[in-house]
Amino acid sequence: MAKVLLINSNRFKHPWPVIPFGLCYVAASLETNGNHRVCFLDLCFSSDCEQDIKNSIRNFVPDVIGISIRNIDDTGGYNVHFLLEDVKNDVIDYCKREFNGPIVIGGPSVGISGREMLDYFDLEYAISGDGEAVMPEFVNRIESGEPLEGLKGLTIRKGKLIIQDDKPFRVEDLDSLPFPKPLRYLDLKQYRRFGSPLHIQTKRGCAFRCSYCTYNQIEGSRYRLRNPKLIADEIEILVKETGVNHIEFTDSTFNVPLEHTKKVLRELILKNLDLRLHTMGLNPGAVDEELLDLMKSAGFNEVDIGAESACDEVLESLAKDFKRIDILITANLLKRKNIPVTWFIIFGALTETRESVIETLNTFGNIASKWDMVFISTGIRVYKGAPIADSILEYNNVVSSDNFLHPVKIEPCKISLEDIHIIARRTAFRFPNFYFYEKEKIIPGWLLITGNYMLRLFRSRQPVWRLLIFLKMIERILGISLIKRIISQITRRSRIKKNTKTNGFSLIINKLHSNT
Repeated sequence: MAKVLLINSNRFKHPWPVIPFGLCYVAASLETNGNHRVCFLDLCFSSDCEQDIKNSIRNFVPDVIGISIRNIDDTGGYNVHFLLEDVKNDVIDYCKREFNGPIVIGGPSVGISGREMLDYFDLEYAISGDGEAVMPEFVNRIESGEPLEGLKGLTIRKGKLIIQDDKPFRVEDLDSLPFPKPLRYLDLKQYRRFGSPLHIQTKRGCAFRCSYCTYNQIEGSRYRLRNPKLIADEIEILVKETGVNHIEFTDSTFNVPLEHTKKVLRELILKNLDLRLHTMGLNPGAVDEELLDLMKSAGFNEVDIGAESACDEVLESLAKDFKRIDILITANLLKRKNIPVTWFIIFGALTETRESVIETLNTFGNIASKWDMVFISTGIRVYKGAPIADSILEYNNVVSSDNFLHPVKIEPCKISLEDIHIIARRTAFRFPNFYFYEKEKIIPGWLLITGNYMLRLFRSRQPVWRLLIFLKMIERILGISLIKRIISQITRRSRIKKNTKTNGFSLIINKLHSNT
């Protein structure tokens, strides 16, 4: 029986602190399937990572350390925040200083750039894919002295050379995975203050091939569906054990396959639980009235929709399976059902033009309720393994020295990202519900805590982000937004772009554009 120290390295709290459910699954699997002892160190709210890591290593004396790394960066926005630098400085370096044994990294980001991350961190081992199955076997082999070569889902680096780089491992029967038991490993007190939801997956995998997305690479392009009744049972147990009724479904796309989603909702309705449900991904091409009725009955009080654009040419270049008309129909249905929406827009596709930017902004200004949030992101971040990255490499295989590990964005052919950002910001001043996704606009923690306290106090089921819209309306009435606009106009040309690489892809982009 080996002793395993599991560390949640994610300290990024936008839009709220994320409960490390994936690592809880790994911990439960180590104890259930491997009979190993687990010490769980959650650094999300740590005020002194170095001391917390030292104490855990010296008191527990682990045989293996596993570090979960959720994000490479914050994925979007005008200025990208490279989160791996924080992980290296706050977590990895301290672990290497205190511990001489095997350190293995895992998590969603490792499924994208595992070998590059081993080089960046100067580590030996990375697990990609479903770590619940790979990690127990990894520890078993470490304990018994068996060779690690040949272990599925494992990347191995020796002497600065990658000697094994296996594809992400995927569990076929997701219902066989052990229950996550969050209270066994986590103190949820701080997460409750921020209103962080519990996370549930109804499936893994994604059959879509959006040009910028890596879900296919991480989870596979075939859906692995969970039993709807077991999903409802898990939610019921989690709510009763934790006292948290805020649930977020974290599937790549919640409502596809549509019939499976409806079965999950019907099973959940039978439980008759008092839930606040939310999903990070509703596909506007697979929404009907029955789905929304089921969602309302189950307890949905908000949804997120990654529409990305309201221009058909842009949607096609992003390889979306829906069109502008689907967005309009879905928006109308959601208004009729009175379900709050957060719309997500990404500007910067290859085919983006001034006209498409204005069309998209005006469309969402019209279809979104004044109390619906519209998140705007400028610039498409290119990740290794995404279709757009593969297309770029066909024309220039040295465009990124570290294979897209550090942030790289594309520039559209007919408009610059700078001009897009100026147009979007100018339009956003007209709409208090338009919000820019960029690191200088991260929602302050005190506001989240205050907002969630008020919601609990008044027993409100409103999404907390509506407080942001209310505050922006107050700014508009007081004239503060006008002052901000003037300051923005004065300083916008001197904006310093940090942590980005646009690298002048003009030739590459023109070739790509001619082939779309």
